[in-house]
Amino acid sequence: MNMRKIAIGLLAFALVAPSIASVSLKDKKEKKPKTEKKAKVDNKTKTSKASSSNSPRKVQTINDVEAAILGIEKIVSHTLVEVEPIVRQICESQQTKKGVCPRIYVGAANAFWLKSGVSDTTYALKYIDRAIELDPHYAPAYMLKGDIYKWADDTTEAVNYYKKAMEMAPHDFRTYRKYVQFIGSGWDKIADQAMRSNGADKEALAEEVRRRRAEMEAVYKAAKEANPTYPYNRDCARLYDRYGLTTNDYQKGIQLYEEAQKDSLEAYDYISQVRMVSAFVDNADATTKLNHYIRIMNICDSGLVRYPADYYLLTNGSDWANKAYDFVKNKQGDALYEYKKLFASRALEYSETLIASKDTAITDLDYLNYGKALINNNKLNQGIDVLKELLKSPTIKDDQVASAMGVISNTYKDMGEYDKAETAYQEYINTVESNGKLNYFHLQNYAAMYKDKAEECVGMEQVAAYKKAFDIYGQAAERFPDYADYGYINQLQLSPLIDPDQEAGVGLQPALQLYNSVSANASWQLMATRYLVGYYFNVKKSKELARKYFMRWHELDPDNETVKRNIAILYKVKL
Repeated sequence: MNMRKIAIGLLAFALVAPSIASVSLKDKKEKKPKTEKKAKVDNKTKTSKASSSNSPRKVQTINDVEAAILGIEKIVSHTLVEVEPIVRQICESQQTKKGVCPRIYVGAANAFWLKSGVSDTTYALKYIDRAIELDPHYAPAYMLKGDIYKWADDTTEAVNYYKKAMEMAPHDFRTYRKYVQFIGSGWDKIADQAMRSNGADKEALAEEVRRRRAEMEAVYKAAKEANPTYPYNRDCARLYDRYGLTTNDYQKGIQLYEEAQKDSLEAYDYISQVRMVSAFVDNADATTKLNHYIRIMNICDSGLVRYPADYYLLTNGSDWANKAYDFVKNKQGDALYEYKKLFASRALEYSETLIASKDTAITDLDYLNYGKALINNNKLNQGIDVLKELLKSPTIKDDQVASAMGVISNTYKDMGEYDKAETAYQEYINTVESNGKLNYFHLQNYAAMYKDKAEECVGMEQVAAYKKAFDIYGQAAERFPDYADYGYINQLQLSPLIDPDQEAGVGLQPALQLYNSVSANASWQLMATRYLVGYYFNVKKSKELARKYFMRWHELDPDNETVKRNIAILYKVKL
């Protein structure tokens, strides 16, 4: 008895669903204008046989069919009773409505396949075949049939039905794109694997990726031939971004975007262009790299003209403008000064627009770029405040913590607030070290901060700052042997500022390290040798201890007449 009641209830719902849903759509028109608009546009392009009339009756018919499909989906999702007879009755009730009857059967097929919870392909295929029987030219039926066979791993049948869909609707862009999606299914990972592989495997994979890409291009070419308005260049450009293996591929993609109709480009396409141009940045020389940065800015600006609130355009613009600023900030020249101002201002404009949008996609990286942009535009305290607030984020990543703290430290240093800079730098070093990412250059920058401080001090305070930098360079050399020579040469250069008469031998240990280093260059070894001659001869008053350093000095600087004369006088050796 209960099962019978359920069946009767479902049947009643299905039969009244069209009228209920139509009222619902009408009532919600103000809240969901995009949904209703999409329904009208989609159905307008579904068949060339449909009337172009915009009469109220036509809109009502379309709404009835879509509402009936929603009713079918709800019914099919209930697996307590045999629902197929109910679905069949609903479809047959719509069958008399000219031009829309295949749609109801395809909708029912999709419901059985995707909404039943058991992927019922038997009924799905039955209803697709009924749609094709009613209208042999109805392309969506063939597309769905291709989807089902693709899901079942029957590639041959899937291809046949996708091609049939293109044949039945040669002017419908969706049929070609559906087939291209099928050809490219899973090939993103193959393309990535091809780029990471080596030797014969790499070439074999690359060749297969190129073959697939060419096959997809051929489909788009067919679409262009069938419909001249098809955005062939844009869609092919996307292929070169998605399946690009070399910079030549990316160059081809960029060229296709430049040839594409501008009104065909979506926000994604500008991001795609940025991604391909960015592949050229790392290995470019200074002038070319600057041009790439400018090009990326121009792409973002072009995209924002059409899509002024797009999150991805704004976040990419902010990130790349900050990178461009970092690239030019320490370079000299009037032209580069103008670029510094340009990149700094553009980064801030992108960031401020993005943050003001309160987009739910905004990330910690966006706030990091916002803080940097403020600081680069001399809004120092405001930028520090943004970065300090960012450090409280529970989702912030280790590298973002390190980056934010490094910027805060450098900003305090630039402001001359060395007490705050010292505290911030020490926290920064501790954070990076705790993450296991400390490297020589972190410590080198830390030491450089004390050198900058020393230049603004006098007397014992200045010496203390130089001594602090000296000690940090020593720690860096000890902890990172591959960069030890850099640490020792920096120590040696600082030693006369700390110990001008060499009496304390401050530079002795770094000089000996460089003297014995097999990796130090000749100029560094010469500097170390000169220090050792002076220390042992002038401070220790030992002609014999100084002898080998005099001889080494001559080897490194054989044209130095003063050295030759001293050796001849002191050691009776004629050179």
